[in-house]
Amino acid sequence: MLNRLTSLLKIRADESRLVILVGLLFACIQAGQGMGDNAASALFLLRYGVDFLPYMYLFLGALTFITTLAYSAALGRLDKGKFFSTLIAIFIGLLVLERAAILFPFPLLYPMLWLTVNGISMILGTFVWNLAGEVCDARQAKRLFPLFTSAGILGSVIGNAVTGVTARLFGTDNLLLLYAVLLGVALYLTRVIAGAYFRKEKVFKNKSNLWDDLRAGFDFVRVSPLMRLIAYSSILFSVLFFSIAFPFNKVVTASFTDEAGVAGFFGLFNSITTASTFLVSLFLASRIYTRLGIINGVFLMPLTYIFSFAVFAGFYNLNGAAIARFAQLVILSGIAGTAWNALFNVVPARKRGQVLAFNNGVPSQIGVVLSGVLLIVAERAFTVQQIFLMGTILAFVCGVLIWRMRKAYAQALVDALQAGRLEVFSANEASFSGFQGDAAVLDVAIRALQDAKPTTRRLAADMLGRMESDSAISHLTRLLSDPEPAVRASAVSSLGILCADSAINEIILSLDDSDNQVREEALTVLPKLKAIPSPELITKISGMMKNDSSLSVQTKAIIALTKLGDVDESISNLTLRLNSNDPRLRLSALETVTEVPPSLNHSFDIKSILDSLENSSATIRAAAVFALGSFKNDSVCKVLIKYLTDVDESVRKAAAETLRQRSDESRELVLELFASNNSAVDSALDALAPGNPESLAPLREYAKRETVRARTLRNQSASLPSTHHATRFLHDCLRRQASLCEGRLIKTVGLFGDTHTMELIRKSMSGTNIENRAAALEALDTIGDKQLAKSVVSLLEEEPQLSDPSDVIAVLLKSTDPWVRILAIHSTSELGLREFIPLLHQLKSGSDSLMREAALGALTQFGEEKLMDTLKTVSILERILLLREIPIFADLSPEDLKLVAETAREEWYPQNAVIFHQGEEGNMMFVIVEGQLQVLRSADGTEQVLAQRGSGDFVGEMAIIESTQRSATLRTRTEVRVLAIDGETFKGILRERPDVSFAVLRSISRRLREMGV
Repeated sequence: MLNRLTSLLKIRADESRLVILVGLLFACIQAGQGMGDNAASALFLLRYGVDFLPYMYLFLGALTFITTLAYSAALGRLDKGKFFSTLIAIFIGLLVLERAAILFPFPLLYPMLWLTVNGISMILGTFVWNLAGEVCDARQAKRLFPLFTSAGILGSVIGNAVTGVTARLFGTDNLLLLYAVLLGVALYLTRVIAGAYFRKEKVFKNKSNLWDDLRAGFDFVRVSPLMRLIAYSSILFSVLFFSIAFPFNKVVTASFTDEAGVAGFFGLFNSITTASTFLVSLFLASRIYTRLGIINGVFLMPLTYIFSFAVFAGFYNLNGAAIARFAQLVILSGIAGTAWNALFNVVPARKRGQVLAFNNGVPSQIGVVLSGVLLIVAERAFTVQQIFLMGTILAFVCGVLIWRMRKAYAQALVDALQAGRLEVFSANEASFSGFQGDAAVLDVAIRALQDAKPTTRRLAADMLGRMESDSAISHLTRLLSDPEPAVRASAVSSLGILCADSAINEIILSLDDSDNQVREEALTVLPKLKAIPSPELITKISGMMKNDSSLSVQTKAIIALTKLGDVDESISNLTLRLNSNDPRLRLSALETVTEVPPSLNHSFDIKSILDSLENSSATIRAAAVFALGSFKNDSVCKVLIKYLTDVDESVRKAAAETLRQRSDESRELVLELFASNNSAVDSALDALAPGNPESLAPLREYAKRETVRARTLRNQSASLPSTHHATRFLHDCLRRQASLCEGRLIKTVGLFGDTHTMELIRKSMSGTNIENRAAALEALDTIGDKQLAKSVVSLLEEEPQLSDPSDVIAVLLKSTDPWVRILAIHSTSELGLREFIPLLHQLKSGSDSLMREAALGALTQFGEEKLMDTLKTVSILERILLLREIPIFADLSPEDLKLVAETAREEWYPQNAVIFHQGEEGNMMFVIVEGQLQVLRSADGTEQVLAQRGSGDFVGEMAIIESTQRSATLRTRTEVRVLAIDGETFKGILRERPDVSFAVLRSISRRLREMGV
């Protein structure tokens, strides 16, 4: 039953606890607000006087503005978890304190209580959505926010419904204590949610404040016709809201003799109103937006106010007041409020928050204050009937402003369309849920199909597809003859989204379009339509599969044929492509296999895919992994498991992703890899789906071994000084291996918790920021399997245990890692460890060339071997150590450095020799081993020295990066020895290692700053 419910509500397995916690939080807060608001209103109205309510509106506007300012400032500067918890604790304290103060004769307490409860309600209403946004990403928000809203509505209905009974049993005063108790539960839930689900991020102190947002929002509103009208309307809406609220409260107060009766009426009334609002928003609102449009949805509000004032004027009693207030709240919250908020979606996303902050902080609060002033004056100068007449006039003025919004709104939509902000019109965006059926939006999009600019027509076509409106089909069909290919392609794509069976003949004609993209879209769309394919259509697509000039079109034709039922011919053609010697053709065929697996499973020989797994190209091997993974074959996982150790990272990632998608079949095979120190462990962790209890025991055993290994590596690294080249390299290698162990341990913990949060923690742990690392440790201690997390946190918090470097080197000389052994051998001389000389003599005649070089170099430094005078070349190992000292190569692995060192050519130049001239073609970069160089540039016959370069520097990289001529001349100042690296080798490193690319950019930036550029 529980599984069916979570499936129905679209709750994933790892989200159930989160939904329960946040849903309970919403329900508790809304229930408490219902009781607290009713109690505060009843106490104020009967013990202080309803006639003072307009004066409270004056203070309420100012209070709302100040609290919004303070809340926004604190939210941007403090840790959110602690801030939210502290805020609720303060609110609990205020409520308890004010309840205690009621025992004393202090009349001014009741205005303070009314303002306090209203201020708390306003902040809590913002807080719950801030918290929800903190624990949900954009995709989760679309599914889970409606559930949170429903939980809040349920809590509000229950809280309001029991207000009357509770007030009579325990007293209206004690509703405040019950509110405090419910906030106490909310405090506990907030701490649990923050500890388990908040992302630990550094709080920046220089974030923009609300003042900046208000100013930026005002600047936008000032130049936007629509937003100006909205600002003016906001003032009037605030006045109108309290012009109904005040007489309603006045009538209710006069109708009951005691506080419990007033509180009970408010509770019952609010409970019925909330439930009705929910039903209206659920079943009626979207139909109104579709038939009338967003603007007309807002226009219902002034009409409702006119109706409410008319009811009040004719029936100034409890029945009339209830009808007027009920109509106001239901239409405002159920229909007009959502439409009103949707108007802000035409504002660019980066400005939207600022515009909302301005509108809610300035015009709306001006309206609140103004309502207080007007009601005070009106009470003294006018009769009740005259007040309602003035309210009707204000509602009429507000209606005129909204009517004028129609044109401004349409223009804002056009501007959004021309700016390419298609999210405004998307039916898939939950935050714009009112837009896709809006008649005004649809009209704007259809008219934009006739725009003179091809870009606008293309965006309009895309937009109509996203809006999912069948009425757009005929207009999109006419667009298939547009002169612009991109427009035609967008029209075909949108017709496919709309499943436009009526346009199938026109789409078939697009198969003969001169543009490749249009033909591709037509082939993609046709299988989605319900029409039975004719023999002529099959023949047409078959010809495109074999003869089209575009490889992408040929690929789409294979997929289309397969989906349309002509499987044999498509498989035959696909098999030929899979066996092709052309890498492009084979790669395209492998990618095609992943798109049509249901048609291939029972009739396709996978031998050609298995052959591609052995291809020398990593790109083809990765594509073959995905292709093989798409087949429902029991032996697939056994084949894929070995590609977790592929030499290329992209292939390993492909294998891990594919195995994770087949978790039920692959889990046992993957877990076997943890039984030993297999090189596939890192990828194996990625291959496991999170949350499976069967994985816990093997992973715990693995984590124990990995913890010991990480601790050992950390201790060894800390014990070695980093004062010389080889020792520093060895120190860093050990530290890097320890960090990799730590990362794998965090991944392991993440398999039993929030994997997304664990990835953030892993990145924070690998950084150098102390605050981020501390926050990451705090988060790690609360997420996932507690036993695993505790052991990992203990490892990460403890200080390394130092040992004698000689003992560490002795252990490392026996390491199974060849690079650790090589660097340990070379480090013996740098650390002066002469006790290893006998071992070095044995190693200098070993089979491994790099170990021989390391041993011979160490013996030479000890004076045990003589360096021949004729030997001028730099050994491969010395090249590796030299390359690592250069910033752009500092993060390369020893294997990568060896590759560069082997391809580098050593060159020697005498003093005053020119290595290359300005204007020459450049295909080499140079690493300076020893000596000094000058970088010179000639201009107007004079030569200028741009820079001096010495040992460890690199030069000549710009001509390779830009594939252009040398921008300067390079001349030696002294005798110089350099390593020349081929341009293609350097480009390959840049392509495969983004960290090297960033290092090059940093070096170039530093040089430009040195030159004052």
